[in-house]
Amino acid sequence: MNIYRLLRAYTLCSNPRIKAIGLLVLHLLHIRYTCLYLDPALGCNIRCKMCYFSDEQIRHKMHGSFTMDDIHAIAKSLFPYLLKLQLGCGAEPTIYTNLKDIIILGKQYGVKYISMTTNGNLLSESKLRELVQSGLDEITVSLHGMTQSTYEYLMQGAKFENFTKLIESIKVVKKDFPKFKVRINYTVNEDNIDDLKNFDTLIGTTADILQIRPIQKIGDSAYNNFSMKGVVDKYEESLLNVVNYCHKNGITCLYPSLDNIKALTDGCDDNQTDHTNQLVNLIPHFYLSPYTNWKDKIDPYKEDFYDYCRKTKRIKQMIKYIFSTKNNSKPDVTKSLNYNIK
Repeated sequence: MNIYRLLRAYTLCSNPRIKAIGLLVLHLLHIRYTCLYLDPALGCNIRCKMCYFSDEQIRHKMHGSFTMDDIHAIAKSLFPYLLKLQLGCGAEPTIYTNLKDIIILGKQYGVKYISMTTNGNLLSESKLRELVQSGLDEITVSLHGMTQSTYEYLMQGAKFENFTKLIESIKVVKKDFPKFKVRINYTVNEDNIDDLKNFDTLIGTTADILQIRPIQKIGDSAYNNFSMKGVVDKYEESLLNVVNYCHKNGITCLYPSLDNIKALTDGCDDNQTDHTNQLVNLIPHFYLSPYTNWKDKIDPYKEDFYDYCRKTKRIKQMIKYIFSTKNNSKPDVTKSLNYNIK
């Protein structure tokens, strides 16, 4: 299953009414269209400077993990309705002991695509192979530098040597599992924009997907340079250069336009954002983690996905978007990141 082909088709449609109609049809026919973002444990083994885990107060609040009883209940409640299961969103999934069992459950319940986002520092070749054999379709590696100095400066506690070993392990595993996908998520800022030139020699065609995401403020992180001026100045020289490399080598690339990056710092009015389109884009996504009172959102021991949808009046929301009298045209430039897919 090519999840990125579906994503490309979805993002090419700028009309939220059409999106809502399509989602409503899928919903009524009980056809899978939802992605569950699941953090089985709240914690991380490193302290990336651009992440809220670099804030000691927030880090102490981020704790807890699902029991296997919880996982089995969540699987029974939600997995039969998922198109995609994303392990790791706001925390590091590889700290969870029973990660393999979640993947196995996902495949048993027919989830079409299972992906995991990780910094990769805890993954050995044998552990990665075990996860792929269990049904992991994609690994997404979070990366903030492509030289040792930048990598270890921005990803405190991580070792560049561990990352390079992971790339070599991925190459070996991919030989035995050629359909296994590798995605690199690169959060770009003024201090690591130049590192993009090393993508071809450090990672190259080992990657199937590259996402370049401009830094944005998420909590009180240790890193506080949110200026995009250096990124704008080097957009063609560094960012577009790696985009073109990906295009020539069959690597799917998700990246923001130059105007979109400028909008992050040029005082673009948030009121210009098409909130209707944003809401429709959020409908297919569902986030769950073992935060306090997590069952208030959905109690998988008592509710399934369609119970949750009835509780949150999802059909009513979709119909509201379809028949909204507001101007649904999508602004060309907003502070919301709108990725090009090449």
